Amino acid sequence: MRYIPFHYFKIIFLILTLGTQFLLYRIASRYLAGLGVKRRFLRIYLPAIILVLNIPLVLIHFDARAFYEGFARTYVAMPFYAYQTFSIAFLLAAFILYLGRGLFRIAARIRRPGSAGKSSVLYSESRRAFLRKGAIGLGAYTFVGSLHSIYSREEYTIDRVSIPVRNLPKQLEGLTISMISDIHSGMYMLEEDMLKYTEAVNNLGADMIFIPGDFVTSKDSEILPLTKALAGLKSKYGTYTCLGNHDFFANPDYITERVRGSGMKVLRNETDELEINGARLMISGVDDGRHANFSKVAYEATSLNTTRILLCHKPYFFERAVAGRFDLMVSGHTHGGQIVLVDLLGVKITPAALASPYISGRYKMGDSLMYVSRGIGTVGLPIRVNCPPEITLFTLRNRT
Repeated sequence: MRYIPFHYFKIIFLILTLGTQFLLYRIASRYLAGLGVKRRFLRIYLPAIILVLNIPLVLIHFDARAFYEGFARTYVAMPFYAYQTFSIAFLLAAFILYLGRGLFRIAARIRRPGSAGKSSVLYSESRRAFLRKGAIGLGAYTFVGSLHSIYSREEYTIDRVSIPVRNLPKQLEGLTISMISDIHSGMYMLEEDMLKYTEAVNNLGADMIFIPGDFVTSKDSEILPLTKALAGLKSKYGTYTCLGNHDFFANPDYITERVRGSGMKVLRNETDELEINGARLMISGVDDGRHANFSKVAYEATSLNTTRILLCHKPYFFERAVAGRFDLMVSGHTHGGQIVLVDLLGVKITPAALASPYISGRYKMGDSLMYVSRGIGTVGLPIRVNCPPEITLFTLRNRT
């Protein structure tokens, strides 16, 4: 059963973006009309300005490769992305403002049933000002954070995580694993970018390296610069990977061939048994989504009573890993939310939370652990808010 072709998603993205621009026009025109701006400007010039600002959307949609680098990337693509982040921030501010007004009015009617006219007592001008400032502040925060991420793509974090593992042989105590995920080679992730990540991972000197999927964005050709850049990855026991949904949007067999040709091990519903310092370690990997065969790898991994690690691109299948008695599952896919409005004491407010309870970081279920990487690449737009790219360095510890 094949995936839906990626160009369908590109069409959906195009429709959503144009819809966003239409809403932006409606809201902006109402606001400007309230300021006394002439109707001629609102009906002719404002739509023309928005139309011109969106011309790069159509050009990039049909020939993205022309905007990969050079003049077109710096002076056309990047300003366009900046404008799109402004659109998102503007709509976010408007949504918060209208939502706040609605909630205040509902609260007024609940307190004074049948007295809608008296809602003005509760919903005063001071509250309007508070909501307006709050909405503008949140919108500005989103815009500035997004804009910063567009022009500061090299700023990543190295998250050092201690992983307490059951059944860990004492010979594996202190074993280190570095991980990057969701590379998305393509327009937003060039070979020169990936070379910098390769150098950063190598500088950690980990015993092995994990990459849980999404090497490319949508095209077979995007794997070529990736394999050139990542062929330089170095570790004592090798690089282990699995495929993600974007790899299936392209050609999973071709992606597998190229990745293996660069020296990395691609586990496609397979298990590899390692002997390290006289102890055994089981590393399994499954294909993405419905292509995964959890039963097979669980059976293979339980052949020895030792630590079992699973590479699975999407974190949604954590329960399957628990059922398969894997000690640790590593995933990506979520990009940590990519746009995180609030990250406070482990609570992340992000649109991605609507699709998954697993956003980023460490999770525990029963005796099993899962770690979800924020990844290093982006999709849709090259923006991140409160969610920097992540290189992870795990250190395995025996759980007592």
